[in-house]
Amino acid sequence: MVPCNAAPRPWLWPNLLSLDAPVVAVLWQVLFARCFHAGVNALAAVVLVLAVWLIYAADRVLDAWSQKGGMPRHEFYRRHWRAVLPVWTLALAIAGWLAWTRLPALLFRQGMVLLAAVALYFAAVHVLPAALRRAWPKEAAVAVLFALGASLAAWNHLRSAEDALSILLFCCLCWVNCFAIEYWERVGTTQPFANGELSTTAWPVGIAAMCVGIAALILLHQHRPVLSGAEAASALGLALLDRGRHRFTADALRVLADVALLSPILFLPVAGMRA
Repeated sequence: MVPCNAAPRPWLWPNLLSLDAPVVAVLWQVLFARCFHAGVNALAAVVLVLAVWLIYAADRVLDAWSQKGGMPRHEFYRRHWRAVLPVWTLALAIAGWLAWTRLPALLFRQGMVLLAAVALYFAAVHVLPAALRRAWPKEAAVAVLFALGASLAAWNHLRSAEDALSILLFCCLCWVNCFAIEYWERVGTTQPFANGELSTTAWPVGIAAMCVGIAALILLHQHRPVLSGAEAASALGLALLDRGRHRFTADALRVLADVALLSPILFLPVAGMRA
């Protein structure tokens, strides 16, 4: 954790400002759109970036207010929420106006359904009693909502079971990412083995990531080779990161976990040629 009186390291700023998740989301949005020939335009990308930032910033502010978070991102919003609030309000107004006036009607309605699900998530995480919150699968909910939001513009262009499976596997990939970050922050960066045995608190992040990657390669390589490669590459990145997590600080792990999801950068140049 960064001490309160120390300036955050430059590479940590995208995470502190909640900018990493919107970047990941828009990259996958464009990749899904190109692979499914959905033709997503700049407007849909802008709305997605604003929506994801609004959700992540609001979630972290609420965590900071309730003293639930102790990581640098929570400390940042605990200290600067008054400066963030007017920016958040302006972003909400812009996103709402663009969605209401510019998005296609069907995409807007689908977005409203997803927004209702996000509202239920906020109620479950920030309103329910603590005992119920602990039983709530927060990481899974975040992963599903994020993956569905990133692929929303491509929903109407699903043509096969493999198309639906590619989105399902992306949900699993996001879940591994969310759970890995939570797990690494909770148990630390030490190796999960003690006296040659697996600790009862250990969770096989690397194994889960590799399962997702192998499933993507086996099940999607014929019909969706680009998505298969991107999902497998991100899964491999998470698996390697988990294996070497004892070499990194908790801050670095969180940043690198999102870097692992930037694989669309490598596959977008060929997405239009072979989906």
